Amino acid sequence: MLDHLTVANEACGLATATPIQSLEAQTPAAAQVKLAYDRVLGFCLGLHRFSFSLSTRRLSRLSDPPETGWKYAFDLPADRVGAPIALSDDAKDPCRHFTAYRLEGAQVHTDAPDLWVRIRIVPHPMLWSATFRHAFTTALAADLALLAKRDKALREQLRAEAFGDARFNGRGGLMLAAIDDDSASTPSLDNPAVTHDPLTGAWRS
Repeated sequence: MLDHLTVANEACGLATATPIQSLEAQTPAAAQVKLAYDRVLGFCLGLHRFSFSLSTRRLSRLSDPPETGWKYAFDLPADRVGAPIALSDDAKDPCRHFTAYRLEGAQVHTDAPDLWVRIRIVPHPMLWSATFRHAFTTALAADLALLAKRDKALREQLRAEAFGDARFNGRGGLMLAAIDDDSASTPSLDNPAVTHDPLTGAWRS
C-alpha cells in the first residue's frame, strides 16, 4: 500500500541514500528524512492549489462572542496548511468573494452565523496524482542527495528534473506536468475573487 514511508524510501533510492524503517523512528537518519519530507512536501503543495489537497469544512462556532466587535467566533481547522484559501457563508459556493470577517490567530470573527472554509491540507499519498508523486519524490530525492550523501551534483540534477530552471520558481520540470495535469481536470481556483467578479467575467467572454 502506498504511504508516506514508501514515498520517502523511493526518494532515498533516487538519492542513493539508505532506506529507513519508519519516518517516526528515533534515529538520526529517520529524523533527517522526516524533516526534509515535511519541508519539501509543504513547498510542493504551496506551488499550486492541487485538487487532492483541498478540503471544504464547516467551521465550529464558539459559544462566547469575540471581543473584536463581531457577533461570532469560529475555530479554524487544526490540520490546515497555511492561511485559508477562502471563507464563505454559503456551503454550495465555498470560494465566492466573501470578505465580512477578520482572521484572529486560529480563529475567524464574523457576523455570519454559519461559516465554511476552503483550506489546503496534507493529503495521503493514495490521493496524489501520479504526476505529483513523481515530481515530489524527485524533489525530495534532491534534498536527500545533499543531506545524506553530500552529493551536490546529484542534488542539482534531481532538482532541475523536479522543478525545471530556476526562473520558473518551482513550476517547471516534472512539477509543471503535475500542475498541468491537475489544472486540466479541475476548475480554476487561482483567484476566487476575480473568478466571481462580473466585470472580469464579461471581459473574458
